[in-house]
Amino acid sequence: MTLDTAVILAAGRGSRLGEITRTRSKAMAPIAGVPMVGRVIDSFRRAGVSRFIVVAAPSDLELKELCAKDPTLTLREQRTPLGSGDALRVCEADLAGPFFVSACDSLVDSAHIIELGRLFAERKPKALVSVLEVSAHESLGARSVVSLKGDAVVDFIEKPDSAERLSNTMALPLYVFGVGVFDELRKLTPSSRGEYELPVVFRSMIAAGGEVLALRAAWRRELTDSKDFLALNRFFLREEIKGIRVDPAVVIPASTKLVAPVVIEQGCRIGEGCTIGPEVFLEQGVCVADGVVVQESVVTRGVVVRKSLSQAVVTG
Repeated sequence: MTLDTAVILAAGRGSRLGEITRTRSKAMAPIAGVPMVGRVIDSFRRAGVSRFIVVAAPSDLELKELCAKDPTLTLREQRTPLGSGDALRVCEADLAGPFFVSACDSLVDSAHIIELGRLFAERKPKALVSVLEVSAHESLGARSVVSLKGDAVVDFIEKPDSAERLSNTMALPLYVFGVGVFDELRKLTPSSRGEYELPVVFRSMIAAGGEVLALRAAWRRELTDSKDFLALNRFFLREEIKGIRVDPAVVIPASTKLVAPVVIEQGCRIGEGCTIGPEVFLEQGVCVADGVVVQESVVTRGVVVRKSLSQAVVTG
């Protein structure tokens, strides 16, 4: 049983990111020069996945353009934002065997993805979910929580309130399903939030005696707010970029100092006597005034920077 296909759920706008997603979706938020959805897809490619179905909002023209450029990406539209279960339903005709499902805003190690595929192939459960242990004092926010017996999921609640917190085991938005999941999806009805929620599918499988397994991840990185956005950019600048990447057409004055790691995209204009870096990403079209110091910061496209920045996200 080969797991070579992943569905990437990318129809959300990412309202908690504020100005970062005012003119683009969360999926297209730039992480050291690569859209967040691209970072997620890359993690699956390293795990041997070669085919992707990307579920997008009809209005997301940038994501559509990204998919059009890559023959391994198939775009499907979720016309109304009615939850993850509804988003998955639009992919049924594209899937003939087991597949991964991942949100576009959550990253795990590729080795964990490989292990998920291996466990699904060996045990052949109805479904498999990635989980992460969290502190008893950590807020779950809008996350889901599961109750386990060994590695078997016995209950699964989406966005629980404090009284519904079954455990400190958080369900990550990373799953493996067989095509039988679509039988369950066809039976879904809207929740009190008006959404078709995947946890209901897991609970239905468990109630019917099906095996739903969990596999613990060592870590995950997510994109939910501006703090995460800055942390992700700084992480990839340190761990992937490491050096200095400047678009060849960008002129760096002799009086300006670049301190690695730095990424400066096309169309940027850098003033005299500046210090840029370390851990700085300047998206396309950014202008930095004379004498400005920018450190450990992200400046998104088209912004003019007139004063020094440290550990900041600046959007236009």
